Amino acid sequence: MSKSNQTKRWLVSIAAGITSLLIMSLVFTIKGVTPFGNHNLLFSDLGGQYLSFFTAYRHALLTHSFQLYSFSQSLGGNALPTIAYYLLSPFNLLILLFPAANIPTGLTVIILIKIGIIAFTMTLFLQNHFQTEHWSIALFGVAFSLSGFVALNYFTIMWLDALIWLPLVIQGLEHLVKTGRRGPFFWWLWVSIVTDYYLGYMTCLFVVYYFITQLVTMKQPGSSFWQTVKKQRALIGRVVTTAILSGLSTLFILIPTGLGMLQTAKSAVKLSYYLPVPQFGLSAFSQLGLGANNYVTRLYHDPTVFSSTLVILLVLVYFVHPQISRQQKWHNGGLLVALLLSMEINTLNTIWHMFQRPAGFPYREAFFVSFVLVMIACEAWLARPEKIGHRWQWGLPLILGAVLTLGWFARRGTSSPLAMSTWLLSLGLVAVTAAVLFITNQRLRVLLLAGTVATELTANGVLSMQHSPLGNQATFVKAYQVEYRQMHAVNDPDGQLYRVENDNTLINQAYNYNTEYRNYNDPMLFNFHDITYYSSTFDNQTRLMLKSLGLFSKNVRRVSSEGLNPVSALLLDIKYDVTLSQNGQSTTKTMSRNGLGFTVTDAFAQLKLHANSAIDNQENILQSLLPSNTPYFAKATILSDQVTTDPKATTFHERHTIKLRLNNTGDLYYDDAAGQTKYSTMRVNGKLVPSKFNADGDLTLRDLGAFNKGDIVTLTVKRTRKTLGTHVHLAGLDVNKFIALTESLKKESFKATYHVTGTQTVVTGNVNNRSNQHWLYVTIPADRGWQVSVNGQTVETKTVLGGMLAVPITAGQNQVKLVYHVPGFRAGIAASMISLLTFGTLVYFRRKQA
Repeated sequence: MSKSNQTKRWLVSIAAGITSLLIMSLVFTIKGVTPFGNHNLLFSDLGGQYLSFFTAYRHALLTHSFQLYSFSQSLGGNALPTIAYYLLSPFNLLILLFPAANIPTGLTVIILIKIGIIAFTMTLFLQNHFQTEHWSIALFGVAFSLSGFVALNYFTIMWLDALIWLPLVIQGLEHLVKTGRRGPFFWWLWVSIVTDYYLGYMTCLFVVYYFITQLVTMKQPGSSFWQTVKKQRALIGRVVTTAILSGLSTLFILIPTGLGMLQTAKSAVKLSYYLPVPQFGLSAFSQLGLGANNYVTRLYHDPTVFSSTLVILLVLVYFVHPQISRQQKWHNGGLLVALLLSMEINTLNTIWHMFQRPAGFPYREAFFVSFVLVMIACEAWLARPEKIGHRWQWGLPLILGAVLTLGWFARRGTSSPLAMSTWLLSLGLVAVTAAVLFITNQRLRVLLLAGTVATELTANGVLSMQHSPLGNQATFVKAYQVEYRQMHAVNDPDGQLYRVENDNTLINQAYNYNTEYRNYNDPMLFNFHDITYYSSTFDNQTRLMLKSLGLFSKNVRRVSSEGLNPVSALLLDIKYDVTLSQNGQSTTKTMSRNGLGFTVTDAFAQLKLHANSAIDNQENILQSLLPSNTPYFAKATILSDQVTTDPKATTFHERHTIKLRLNNTGDLYYDDAAGQTKYSTMRVNGKLVPSKFNADGDLTLRDLGAFNKGDIVTLTVKRTRKTLGTHVHLAGLDVNKFIALTESLKKESFKATYHVTGTQTVVTGNVNNRSNQHWLYVTIPADRGWQVSVNGQTVETKTVLGGMLAVPITAGQNQVKLVYHVPGFRAGIAASMISLLTFGTLVYFRRKQA
């Protein structure tokens, strides 16, 4: 290729990238999104997870403290799965250009840049694939970069990288097939897996589909596919070994991440995930037009295969074009059908999603269909679409219009019907696009189609953002700065390790969904340690342990501090409770001063917690620490329970008015082990019981307030049952007995500090074991990555309370050191190095032979 042609290809690709960036910027401008307005994208996972992760990522880079174990992930946990899934994109470094309070703006800019680069790489691939430098190819790169998948999932920022690398991976594969050179395919596949192993895995599956299609294309007339395979075995060997070595070279990420993900609830397998049943019906045809999805349907929808009306019409043109061979049509049609079946058949769809069913955001492989649709459309465009017969020039738009109408009708009876105006707009675009495509001359056609496609993609972007609960950027900046200053005042200084309960949040006023921000990841956002956490990489053992103590867990990805009380604060080292204030002056009260742990009895070390019995569990724990003839939690005496039925209620029909008498002095707790209670309307003596999270119908320990022994309390609560039964526990914690216990434990508490050395997190401290106990309880989750030594001698730890760490100790002074090594990290590095050396050796000998 001449230098001028190569330069033009780059210019066409750059033009596509700029055009795509401008279109999405126009969409954001219309919606008033920062930096083009005062709205921001703080909703869904971007507001609940990515904002916090990127803020912590920025802080780690700027302070040179990039930790592979984070005490801001609930009680603490392996940070590598979180880093691998969310934070390894090279584009994330752009966040360093923005102050912490302006990270929402930075995230918008990164989204825009990524979308522009998707258009760039796709256009570059199409030019190389079809050996053309025509400016019109930019249209197809832009269409891919703003396809239905991107328009709906743009705020799932890490997924966009997969669309950037996909064209380069396939270009590398084609380069390997044509020239035998392995490098581009090896490295682009490597980058695809490292930057997002989840969609990188899907890219590997697509490579298999695409390469099989290429092998079928090589089949000579009269020969079978297996004869072709035998003939091309050398080529197959090169492709397979290169792909395998590329994958093995990413094991420094995959092994530790895989081991970490096995600790999440995602490791559960259900038979229903693999039943070969259909996933979608005729409503999927609506996805061929614009505006088929919006924020409301983001969690449940048909495959997002929209790629512009031009692309869909040209795909239809492709299969009736007289100058395109029947063999080519069968090959590309077969690839397209195979991808569609991968989404339609439940078994295959589960395999594509790493053998798990997605928790919302379904059909995450849909962009591969868009990729193939754009490729086919581009080939039809280069073959001159006006060369098809006049009957097809009329018939194809009518067919597409009929299919769109069928999809619109199919959605009318569903929970997400498509607006008639959107359907009519799609039909209008079919008519306009077809008229331009088949009637105008070549030069005018390109200009008119460019305007039509740009208008359609802009409209689709705006429609896809409908109902998005955009946040307020100016409010966020101000609230973030105030909250950061207040939380910084109680952050652990000089490596001291303790936790802080953030009782409220100020930045929720900048959010616009449910009128409140659910501050699960505030510890990462404001650089402190707490219990709350929300991530797909959450260790399930830790979550279940916290749940058994009465803390509220909405689902397998989240845990909150709702249900925290003095007993769990003691067990989890919650030193302070902070109530933030708009005027910049927070209120701080001490919850526990017992350090990161304390010596415990053998009975404590052997204790097993029950899944749904918070009060019983806490009573057993306290008795094991300091046995007492009378209970710590004294059951309240129920004097009466008057029940009335609310016929208008949808779930909680029975209103209980309970009168009860306290049998000790302290806080009164309500624990429903069956999850049949509506907590949000619960009242004590006529006053609403405050809560941060809506735990209605779920499990949590509810503090009803502090009372004296003998007080009569009236509790009003709605439930699903007429009787309280044996599942409801009402008991008061004896405050004096509990204080005596904490004072006893404080004498042998474990005061610890931590620091980071390379990739290792180190926790050190001393404990004076005067009572000659055998175990030191440490308020850190049990994890096989911890290597522990006591007085210089390595010891075997024990898992206690279903998920916490206990260290064997001796009488007297004990110097305890805990060092965290990410499980599988060293083995992964070694495997990656061996794979890289093997690949380098293959390349060296091939060049030597050449």
